[in-house]
Amino acid sequence: MPAYPGLGEARLSQIVLMAIALFTAMDIYVVSLLIEPIKHDLGLTDVEVGFANTTTLYAAYGLLCIPMGVLVDRLRRVRMLAVALTLWCGGLAVTGLSSGLAMLVAGKIMLGAANAITVPAAMSLFSDYFAPERRSMAISSYGMGQVLGQAAAILIGGWGFGALTGLSASDPRALFGLAPWRCVSLLFALGGLAILPFLLRLREPARQEVRAVNGGSVRELWAYRGFLLPLFVGTACIAGAGTGVMAWIPPVLTRVYGQQPGDFAGWFGAVALISGLGGFFLAGRVATIIERRSGRGRLAWPAMVAALCCAPATLMAVMPSLPLFALWVTIFTIGYAVALAITIIALNFGVPNELRGAAIGINVVAISIAGALAGPLVAFVGEIAGGLGVAIALVGGPLSLIGAFCFHRVSGGEGPKIGPGQAAAIAP
Repeated sequence: MPAYPGLGEARLSQIVLMAIALFTAMDIYVVSLLIEPIKHDLGLTDVEVGFANTTTLYAAYGLLCIPMGVLVDRLRRVRMLAVALTLWCGGLAVTGLSSGLAMLVAGKIMLGAANAITVPAAMSLFSDYFAPERRSMAISSYGMGQVLGQAAAILIGGWGFGALTGLSASDPRALFGLAPWRCVSLLFALGGLAILPFLLRLREPARQEVRAVNGGSVRELWAYRGFLLPLFVGTACIAGAGTGVMAWIPPVLTRVYGQQPGDFAGWFGAVALISGLGGFFLAGRVATIIERRSGRGRLAWPAMVAALCCAPATLMAVMPSLPLFALWVTIFTIGYAVALAITIIALNFGVPNELRGAAIGINVVAISIAGALAGPLVAFVGEIAGGLGVAIALVGGPLSLIGAFCFHRVSGGEGPKIGPGQAAAIAP
């Protein structure tokens, strides 16, 4: 078996992959900030802009994640990431140049397809750049990049759009006749291309911990069903709980606690940023310690504990005061980040290399489906139960507990072992 790349080379890859995570997450949230000017400029309805902005993007992402994951297990991942980054920037450019709904939808499909490549490819590369004792923290850093991207979207996107709007108002020719939202999208497309040279400098690492030299098939994952099925179900449950809770926090702050967006933007943004970063960092550290001391079979335990902590925290919106609400939000956000990070780490250690891309693709699909259903479910339960606060607890609490049970079951289910004598290297 070939040696892992040197630590310096691995750290460079980690920085580049974190930059891609930050960039893609920032772009998705920036476009969400620009919904109103896009709608007004293109003459779209709420239904049309909602269909273009979310439905098409996540449909392309969900449908392509498994096929792209299978390709990740067979092709050069660095090249696939380069294609994905180019496609991503192209999608932003098409979005910025859109003249109507059709072009906007096309741009979103390009973004969804690119994202379907980046996640499984990045996770697969981490497993071959970093030896097991360093891998957990490396994988967690990708999630930290996404959290930073969400915060950067609010700061850079919001401030940038405001500055361009002011510039356009003072001199209509300053932006070459383009609307400010178009300039934001085009500038972000150029920013993504700046990452490309650094990505192309990365060397494709040799694949470690493999069984077959030509990649596996989705059907082979069935041999790991005792490990994968409860992990996927648990991931879907905690993702549904997270989406159902986090998506409705701003309305709860307004309806229950009398807070306006200007009142809670600062402190809630800080809570989300610090809790998210802390959760992903904590997941990496705890997983590293468990892998060293107790073995890989117990890697899902932190996800179980985190999900159990999330369950009572879903009572946040029935708390009698805003400080108590903020405390439970912090606990939930940390637990949610830990649980999601641990599932990816467990997948990386639980299946052989040639099946990881496909497994991560299925995991992402489970997250996407659960997230798409959870938000409307909270609204539906809220109409029956008489309020969003109770609905968040009635949906998020049981889902968290089911997720905890599934993560507990993960430690009892294993597929065929990956022994040193069975490992074969795939030449890069």
